[in-house]
Amino acid sequence: MKDLRQPSGIFFALLGVILCVQGLLQPDLRAPLGDINVNLYSGISMLLFGGALLWLASRAKA
Repeated sequence: MKDLRQPSGIFFALLGVILCVQGLLQPDLRAPLGDINVNLYSGISMLLFGGALLWLASRAKA
């Protein structure tokens, strides 16, 4: 069975980077219901999750 942690980790890390960059460069593009930068915080969490998946995938190969 193929290990899905590496492609999933790459996907989440890439999406997290995109959201972090958008949240940092355009902080005024946020949901009108709240005062927090949702793109930045969700990007950080996706980046951390993708990094954890990539770390687990590299640990399983060794």
